[in-house]
Amino acid sequence: MRLYYSDIRGLDERDALYPPLTRSRGSAFGVSLLAAAYEDYAGAPLPRIVKLITGKPLSPDRPEFHYSISHSKTHVLVALSGQPVGADTETRRRIKQSVIERLTTPAELAGLSFFDIWVLRESFFKLTGRGSLRELRFYRRGGKIVAPEADVRCRLYSDIAGSSTAVAAYDGAFPDGIRQLPAETLLKSDAVKRLKKEGLL
Repeated sequence: MRLYYSDIRGLDERDALYPPLTRSRGSAFGVSLLAAAYEDYAGAPLPRIVKLITGKPLSPDRPEFHYSISHSKTHVLVALSGQPVGADTETRRRIKQSVIERLTTPAELAGLSFFDIWVLRESFFKLTGRGSLRELRFYRRGGKIVAPEADVRCRLYSDIAGSSTAVAAYDGAFPDGIRQLPAETLLKSDAVKRLKKEGLL
């Protein structure tokens, strides 16, 4: 498994190398990061991808590779693996206490932050396709993260500044960190030239 991220703050998605898979803001950057990550991971151009009903991208031409893409307001994240994987990143921001109390339990919050809980839920759902994001429960016990299903392993990462990031897998063979790819790897060449000339890259 390998994990990759890029900082997309201040970038215009119209400058992304690849078109989006969804209408969500950040989707074009997510696909563009997937292409750059796949090139690094497999040493080959990104194969044709399709979007499953769960929203997870899959390559019918290379089914042995599994992907998970996440995008927040500030960053995009990609997980690539030879096994099913789910990944999520979220920019931390102020959340009303009433919202936190409605979506979590005191037992969860005893060992995890609200955003850590949320990205754990998202990564678990992306991996399994099961559960409700409002009702999945995660706990930290003895320094380990306990997922809702015993065969799922989860890990939190702090590599992306100002964000909570989680990855879920069945084998639990997680890398030690997330590789940062420069923003220009996600952009069309004319956009890179323009942004460098403007001092924005």
